[in-house]
Amino acid sequence: MKKSDIYDYCWDKILEDQEIMDVEGEAFYNKIVFNTFVKLIDNLLSKYPYDLELSKQIKNLKKENDIEAIYSLIKREYLYRYVRVNVKSVDFPKDLKRTMLIPLRTTILEMMVAILSTLDTMGYHLLSMYKDKISFLTPIDEGGSMNEEYSAVDNYTISIFSLKTMKLWYDYGEDWLFDVSFSKLEYLDEYISLKVLKFRGRGIVEDNKEVLSDFLNHQENEFIEEYALNEYFDDTVEDINDRAISEYDSLVMAYMGLL
Repeated sequence: MKKSDIYDYCWDKILEDQEIMDVEGEAFYNKIVFNTFVKLIDNLLSKYPYDLELSKQIKNLKKENDIEAIYSLIKREYLYRYVRVNVKSVDFPKDLKRTMLIPLRTTILEMMVAILSTLDTMGYHLLSMYKDKISFLTPIDEGGSMNEEYSAVDNYTISIFSLKTMKLWYDYGEDWLFDVSFSKLEYLDEYISLKVLKFRGRGIVEDNKEVLSDFLNHQENEFIEEYALNEYFDDTVEDINDRAISEYDSLVMAYMGLL
């Protein structure tokens, strides 16, 4: 069986797959789903797959011409496979951190925004993720114009999973920097855009990093009460998740220039 045969089969099946349509809802667009399937298939059939055992299964099924089984496995990866992501502030590593899950099929732009949405941000500033000479930038710059050098929308989390660690940079003026690491893959029973498992600290203080720094270092600052920082550690994981999920879609659209 050729890889192109698998592509053709997936294209036709996705068009009529009610489970995928139900998960995607109004956002369902066959070409986007298909492109993600292709990325997953290509990776699992490559020399260095993200999951060695699953890769062996897919390659054996390919030899056996069991295209239906391949489709079922790839669909499961698309809908229910998640990456565990660890996020830690460079400046406040003990007091501002997250452990969260994001779908493996998430684009790098969506992953950056998913992390951002858990940090109590407004999304008003430039956002990027980088490691050494590899850099992914959001499409829209701080003035709302298209960033001609962006390279995030058409790349998937799976493309950088093997890098193990990266840095997230939000607001180039105040330099909110976060260490981001990918620890393991797991399955969930239902689709969600993101899920915070553990956390410490409510998030950043937009345009006033100094206030948060003073609070965390037990220094006096007249704005600590104004920003309700005395309640900084009072949120529950449910609070963080509810806030993040409610902000996620609007932040994605803002960074794609759709708002």
